[in-house]
Amino acid sequence: MKDNATIHFLRFGVLGAFLIGWELLTGGWIKATSPTALYFSSPLKIIGAFQHEYVVLFTDLVVTLVEAFAGLVSGTITGVLIGVLFARYRLLDRVFEPFFQAVNAVPRPALAPLLVIWFGLGMSSKILASWSAVFFVVFYNVYAGVKAIDPDYIRAIRLLGASSGQIVSIVVVPSVVSWIFAALRVSVAFSLLGAIVGEFAGATEGLGYRLLVSEGLLQTDMVYAILVLLMVVGVTLTSLAQRVEKRLLRWRPPAVSI
Repeated sequence: MKDNATIHFLRFGVLGAFLIGWELLTGGWIKATSPTALYFSSPLKIIGAFQHEYVVLFTDLVVTLVEAFAGLVSGTITGVLIGVLFARYRLLDRVFEPFFQAVNAVPRPALAPLLVIWFGLGMSSKILASWSAVFFVVFYNVYAGVKAIDPDYIRAIRLLGASSGQIVSIVVVPSVVSWIFAALRVSVAFSLLGAIVGEFAGATEGLGYRLLVSEGLLQTDMVYAILVLLMVVGVTLTSLAQRVEKRLLRWRPPAVSI
């Protein structure tokens, strides 16, 4: 408990020193104009941008979160199902492996314009962009998790008369749960990234769209406000995923530091 308090104290100290230094360097507290404020804004000006545009920011945030959440859920479900199938059925793996590698090699931002052409400026293209960022992370993690299962476990339960469905439910699923949650921590941030990239390619609402508009109007304070909001949302969602993982995987022994 004491170590945790020390860590939190040091974190807040680092954050406070950074914000104070930033504010001083950009002329926020010094009663003089600073040209660096045009490029770097300042903490107080960012707070002011939140106060003046909180309705717009909240509306765009809801849109982006809906897109990211839909992409996260769909990408996780399809990644788990297809990852298990490919790991369990060697023929599927050997036939489709090069195609999956080819698609995965395409940078996600390069797919976003094509998705906009196919599905328009609405949410569908952003959800698919988010899905594409999440799917392969989950797929390859689950695939590796299933492949890592000791074959002796499967042989033993098969000798006891277990069906393929029972093997999956009794051996495969419990073995890959930790792999799924490891992918989920990364996928939370990737889902948000996919939604933002999709909005960059073409949108009429969302934080990515608002970021492009603010950049075009040279509204530096608004740009930084959106970036700060995205960081807060990303950290919050990742922390929630870690808490869920710890709660559901309480049976797992704690990691030992080397």
